[in-house]
Amino acid sequence: MAPPLARSLAVAALALLTIVPLAACSPAADAATTDDVYRIGILDPGSDIDPLTVADYNAQLIAGLVGEGLISLNAEGELESRLATDWTASDDGLTWTITVRDGALFNDGSPVTAADVVATFQAITADDSVSAGKSAFDGILASVAEGTDAATVDFTLVRPFSDFPRLLTGTNTAILPAGYEPGNWLKNPIGAGQFVLDSYTVGESAVYSKNPDYWNADAIKVDGVELKVYADVQAKLLAFQAGELDRIEATSDTVSALDVSQYNTITAGYNKFDGIFLNTSVAPFNDPTVREALAWAIDRQGLVDNVYNGTADVANDVLYFPNYPVQPEGLEQREQNLDKVAELLDGRTISFQITTDNQLYAEVLQQQLSAVPGFDVELNVLTSEQYYAGDNSVTPWLNAPLSITNWAVRGPSQYIGLIFQTGADWNASHYSNPTLEAASVAFDSATDDAERQDLVNQIATIQYDDLAVIVPTFSRAELLQDKRVKGEFAGPLDFYTGYSFAGVSIED
Repeated sequence: MAPPLARSLAVAALALLTIVPLAACSPAADAATTDDVYRIGILDPGSDIDPLTVADYNAQLIAGLVGEGLISLNAEGELESRLATDWTASDDGLTWTITVRDGALFNDGSPVTAADVVATFQAITADDSVSAGKSAFDGILASVAEGTDAATVDFTLVRPFSDFPRLLTGTNTAILPAGYEPGNWLKNPIGAGQFVLDSYTVGESAVYSKNPDYWNADAIKVDGVELKVYADVQAKLLAFQAGELDRIEATSDTVSALDVSQYNTITAGYNKFDGIFLNTSVAPFNDPTVREALAWAIDRQGLVDNVYNGTADVANDVLYFPNYPVQPEGLEQREQNLDKVAELLDGRTISFQITTDNQLYAEVLQQQLSAVPGFDVELNVLTSEQYYAGDNSVTPWLNAPLSITNWAVRGPSQYIGLIFQTGADWNASHYSNPTLEAASVAFDSATDDAERQDLVNQIATIQYDDLAVIVPTFSRAELLQDKRVKGEFAGPLDFYTGYSFAGVSIED
């Protein structure tokens, strides 16, 4: 998922089993009762669901199956056309012009226009916006306006940003009609995407049918999708074993409990990193030697084996996914080194609590650190609702001394703006380094290959040395899938790949 904006769910809504009546239903509303429906298990996101503000992964999926963005990424990290058919930069790099797909419709039959694109991004980036996508554009996007004709939109930037099209694949960037009022989406789930939301029962399920008016409807072979809500991962595993679901994450727990030969294993590129965020403003992680000792204490390959079941690559505390075209040079690969840990701690015992909604990761990390002299580690495992609850000043994921949060694939400069930049909304480390920020700005406007390499080396060295966030692994999306499903997904079912079902079918 993308790290959520702090949000409050309505407690009363969570307490009730609520069936939400939906106004925008497809003519094929009964399709989800057929066998050609793809079934996914999710955890309960409650009823606070709106495309502009959703942050929790499960809520993003509920909205994302209905929505459609301008651009998406495939498994190789390449840009793919969705509601935008073309995107070009001006000579000075300060204006990006996108062309809106001709003939695209919202699921109420109205056309998708340049005015809708403008209104959506104005809503995302408004001063009073609470959109989880706002931070990606802060300091980069100056304005958005209709272009020289009705089919184009001009994004004017504060500074050149060569990866700007990647920002358009981000969270909460599905296009909504101009005049859309946030907060009422479940009453009328509007979108221009592959599916129509037919019903949503809080704590139970979300049922979709294929959108016959989708611009690429011929490529959507399934009749619908059903998201089934489960209390925890174990409940999802049991449901998958019973044939009630079509996919499940290929974690060590699931693989050890299943006969994997009965399923297809599907891989769809890198999908996230689980970052260990260290609050540099409070003890014990305001001490750089403690942060470094922790980084050398982690058994990274052990995380790959025991958390990801081998479906991850060992990382080195820098935010450059292995498929990004420019890679850092000259950094020693960190691995567990107990001699260095002992030297850095110098006889001290460091006590802290791991706060996260990722129970397996927390337990494995606790076991690793508890075996290393000098660490006294407790767990504070929360539900996703608890972890992201409250505003930014109090929410656990942004304020705990040590938190573990998963971040979806983005460009390296986006991570600077979201994670490292002084005062950024999602700066869980409470970290600031003007030199890092300046190097990132320079990289965004650089065109010479040698200069870009030098700047990446500078940026990566600062991340490696300062350790505001420890990045032990880069996760690859790997799933076990029922053999009745044919075809390949373009990438993980996530916002940056547009939740793409193109080419996937079911053959019973």
